[in-house]
Amino acid sequence: MQAASFDNYATHYDEHFTFSPVGLLQREAVYSYLIPILKKQQSVLEINCGTGHDAIEIAKKVKDVVATDVSEKMIQQCEAKKNGVNNVSFKARSIQDLDEEIKNVDFIFSNFGGLNCLSPQELSEFSIKCNALNKQTDLFFVIMGRKCIWERFYFKIKGDRTKANRRKSNEGVSTTINESEFKTWYYSPKEMERLFNTFKAQRISGIGLFVPPSYLNSFFANKKVLLKVVSFLDKVFCKFKWAADYADHYLIHLKKDN
Repeated sequence: MQAASFDNYATHYDEHFTFSPVGLLQREAVYSYLIPILKKQQSVLEINCGTGHDAIEIAKKVKDVVATDVSEKMIQQCEAKKNGVNNVSFKARSIQDLDEEIKNVDFIFSNFGGLNCLSPQELSEFSIKCNALNKQTDLFFVIMGRKCIWERFYFKIKGDRTKANRRKSNEGVSTTINESEFKTWYYSPKEMERLFNTFKAQRISGIGLFVPPSYLNSFFANKKVLLKVVSFLDKVFCKFKWAADYADHYLIHLKKDN
């Protein structure tokens, strides 16, 4: 994992994504499915929690939340947001150090590309730990897939074929945001199903088929009517499984019943 890069990004993440026009719409789409399936008795583990917005919202619906991130600076941002929410704890931990947490919860969550920060080897090791669980467990991940139509169209117009096709790569792609550089790996829904093969898919759907990727926030920021239109189109089309492959992100809800 790439702690130093995310340390540098911690103070800007909410501005660039969490509370941005695109970020708000994509999170609303995730919550429309996530929140209704949460149960009061559940213990939740969040992986790569960023600045903690999701962990605090989820904590209102469940027994408790342990939210983890490899970046100490991200965890500092999380702690500053708690505001009396007592059933959430934040830990600066890498995914390799979460063996006990994985065993002791019944819902594992990662939002908006948190697992895209894992190399194929790291993701495979994590899937092995999940597949070995012998109790009822939910996995709920929001992943950046390989065929994002927006990205292919946008960068082809700009004449950058390398970026237009970067999600097809099996190698880590260098990404720079706000002078912070880190690697991103992309995974298709089928790859995730193969990795977590002792779980059964409950839902696979797109997040951001018509709603654009966050790097287009500056263009859409003042176009409220257009954002309403693309958000409506997402609600119509993203519920179909085929849309997952072509959206900016997709959600995948997997369940193990033992």
